[in-house]
Amino acid sequence: MLRVETDPTADAIYIQLLAGGLIIDHTEELDINRLIDRTIDGLPVGIDLSSVSHGVNLTGLPEVALVKSILEGLGIRTY
Repeated sequence: MLRVETDPTADAIYIQLLAGGLIIDHTEELDINRLIDRTIDGLPVGIDLSSVSHGVNLTGLPEVALVKSILEGLGIRTY
């Protein structure tokens, strides 16, 4: 189940891609503002984005079309 949590104070968004109950094994850091939580099998569970008011680089993120749609729906620039 997809879930989106926004934190305007922290300028951050978390997008949960897979249903709860999955254990996060590790977090992949694409850069300081983009983290991907993954299962032991490497499946992306969620995406943690910070400094979103400056726009979000979609390169390397899983489910790019979905993430782009969510962010643009929230008025966040993507590139």
